[in-house]
This record gives sequence, structure tokens and C-alpha cells, in this order.
Amino acid sequence: MGGIGRQKKWLEQLCQQWYEPVLRYAHTQLRDVEAAREVTQETFLIACEKQALLAQHPNPGGFLFTTARNLAKNRRKQAFLQMAREPLTADGQLPEREDPEAGLERILDQAVDEQDWIEEVLSRLEPEKYRLYALHYLEGVPMKEIAQRFGLRPEAVRMRYLRLRREIREIAAAVAEENFPV
Repeated sequence: MGGIGRQKKWLEQLCQQWYEPVLRYAHTQLRDVEAAREVTQETFLIACEKQALLAQHPNPGGFLFTTARNLAKNRRKQAFLQMAREPLTADGQLPEREDPEAGLERILDQAVDEQDWIEEVLSRLEPEKYRLYALHYLEGVPMKEIAQRFGLRPEAVRMRYLRLRREIREIAAAVAEENFPV
């Protein structure tokens, strides 16, 4: 086996041994699955770039965890700085931000006749989650008003909607898989 084959095998072994532990660690640091996946991928990209040095490193796992920690720390710092630069509303609150994925979702949604499948997806939600969905997306009630109705902080309501959107995506994926298998 040539040098390139050995390098590839070494990288595969490194990934097999350390990918899940680094991912779990990144998740504990960021508390967001997608962000943790991105940090983990960045960590292993750096490992690939520094493979020659890493192969000689006395503790490759320590290198990976340190790299993941630094990337997570930078991600949190960037998010904090971005939030600190946002102007406050007249009542001293942070403005509601559109989900960054919303633009892409709108484009993808236009390509699907959602009325055919929306009832199937929504019927799989728990009643409380369906009511939350209906208030904002069907009745158009602002999140701030929903927070007041339920005696919750606006941030808590935004988090519930974030989780609800993720759950709906997962349910929609399951419905798509059941009805449109590849």
C-alpha cells in the first residue's frame, strides 16, 4: 500500500474513532445539532489539512477536541457579537429575526404542492404543537402576542417555534420517504 493509501486509511481510522465523540462534545458546547455537525466537519477538515503534523502528534484525540472547542468558542463569540450589534426596538427588545433558512424554505416550498401533503404532516403533531402551529402560521398571531397569551417570554416562544419547525421538517421528510421512496 502506497503512502497515499496509508494516509487515507489513517484518516478513515481517525474519523471512525473520533467523529462521534467530537460531535457529542461539540453538541454539549453549542446545544445545537446542526451547529455541532458543522463544527465537527470543520474540525476534521482541519485534521485533513494538518494530517502530516497530526500523524506525528502524541494525542490526536486531544488535538481534535481542542480544535472543536476553539471552533465552538469562535462560533459562540460570533453569534454574541452579531447579537450585540443588533439595534433594539423602541421597547428595548431584540427585534424578531427571520430564520436564515426561511428564504430557501420558501423557494423549495414553491416547488411542492403542499396542500396535498400538509394535512398528513400536521396530523402527526401533538395537539399542543398543532395549536402552536395554527396560532402563528394559520391565524397570523405574532409570536410576541402568543408569548403574552401563554405567559411566556418571547425568547421561549421563539425556541418553541424553532423546535416545531425542525419537528415538522422531520415529519415532512418521513411523509416524503413513505410516499416518494427513492
